[in-house]
Amino acid sequence: MSLLSTVDRTGYAMAATRILQAKNLRPTRDSISLLQALVSSPYAAARALYQLATEDESRELRPDELRYALGTLDPKQLLADLPPTVGRIVQTLLTAENRLSQRDLADRAGVSARTIRNYRNRLEAFDLIRVDETGYRLALSFQTTSERRDPVVPTVLEENQTLLDAADAFLETILPPERYGDPDDPLGGVLFWPPDPQGLLDHHRVGPWLRLAAALTAIGSARNNRAVQMGPPLEQQILSHRTT
Repeated sequence: MSLLSTVDRTGYAMAATRILQAKNLRPTRDSISLLQALVSSPYAAARALYQLATEDESRELRPDELRYALGTLDPKQLLADLPPTVGRIVQTLLTAENRLSQRDLADRAGVSARTIRNYRNRLEAFDLIRVDETGYRLALSFQTTSERRDPVVPTVLEENQTLLDAADAFLETILPPERYGDPDDPLGGVLFWPPDPQGLLDHHRVGPWLRLAAALTAIGSARNNRAVQMGPPLEQQILSHRTT
C-alpha cells in the first residue's frame, strides 16, 4: 500500500508544526510538500526536524535547514514507495556539500552508474535533481551563504504547477513519442481531454512516481486518505507539451 494512500498532507503538516514550534521555526508550504513527497512517514519527518537547533527569534524554516534535517534520515526512510536505490541516490545528494560527478554519486550511494542513468530523467522531470557539466545536485539549497540568500527548491513546488504538468513531464521521459501523443494510450491518454492524471495514482508501474508528483504539487490524493493524529465534450487534443 502506498504511503500517500494512508497518510495525507495534514499528517505531515501537524508533525512538522509541532516539532518546529518548539524550535521557534515555522514550516512553509514547500517544506510540507517536500516532507510528504520524500519521507516515509510523519514520524520520520518529525525525527528529522528534531535535529535542528532552536532559534532565538521565530522565523520560517529555510530550504538549507530542511536539506540538513532530511540528510539525517536513513535511505530506507526516503522515497519508500520507489526502488531502494532511489532513496540511496537522494540521501547521498542530501548529504553532499557540492555537486557530485556520476562516478562519485554512484560510489557514495553504493549503486551502479547505470542505475543512476536509469532514474536520472525521472528525477529531473520533477526537478528533484539538476545535472550539468559539473555534476549532480539535489534541487534544495546547500548550506552556503549564497543559497541561503537565494534559496533553491524544485520548480514543481511553484503554486502554478499542477499534477497534470508533472505527469506530462514524467510521461514524456518514459513513453515513446507514438504513445505519449496517443489519446487512446492507457498512459499517454491521461494528458488529453478530459485530463485525468489522478487516474494513474494507483497504476502498478507509474503510480509511485505520480504519487510523488501529487505530493510535490500539494494536491495529495483524495483516495482513501486519513490524517495521522499526532497530539460539452471537445475533440481530443493534448493539453500541454514539455520541450526538451
